[in-house]
Amino acid sequence: MGIGRREFLRLTSIALVGLATDPLKAVAVNDNVYVNKKLGILFHKPQNWGFVAIKDFGKIKSEQIIGEGLEDIAEEIWQELGDPICIATKYYQDQPEYKGIFSPTITLNITPKEKLEDLGYETFEELMEMSAFGTSIILKDFQVTKKYDPYLISNCKFYEYDAEYLFEHTEIDEPLKVELKVLKTEHNGFYYDFNCHQSKIQGQFADKEFEEFKKTRSKYLLYE
Repeated sequence: MGIGRREFLRLTSIALVGLATDPLKAVAVNDNVYVNKKLGILFHKPQNWGFVAIKDFGKIKSEQIIGEGLEDIAEEIWQELGDPICIATKYYQDQPEYKGIFSPTITLNITPKEKLEDLGYETFEELMEMSAFGTSIILKDFQVTKKYDPYLISNCKFYEYDAEYLFEHTEIDEPLKVELKVLKTEHNGFYYDFNCHQSKIQGQFADKEFEEFKKTRSKYLLYE
């Protein structure tokens, strides 16, 4: 389920007031608001954060070091995972003053259900367990630390869990402990994954921004 199409379009028109946009364009960004009409989603990024251009994501992921023993197939793994639909970041990593600093981020990945049909799972919960196992192979010392009871946002059932892993990057001397909050839902033939990353050991906290991001119904909306 989700909010009605008419209500979604009304909200997008309010969110994009003052933005000159092609009415046929599926994606629009206005200040803190991201709208993807084709996929039926609208959400607000944290105040003073920025959106990362997807064209720049290739460089970002090429500098991240993935699981031990996977170096030779890293490019193939990234290709299989695909790029996020949207990335919101606290800092822009290409600015010299942020070199070596882990920037809190929120990424959104959307996967058509048909793409995963051959995995042999029966329930969404089973698919999430498979996803967590796969992530543990790619990210060093990945482990789920807390699971939450499911809840509704825009009439869609969301699942949430916390995790942690060691982030390895070409510009960071030692592996860095990173905290991850994952929000998952299924809707209209797609799986939606919101991934919120922060590093408390570096003093890069974003708990407040993450809670604000998911707290109210207006923060991200899916229409039927």
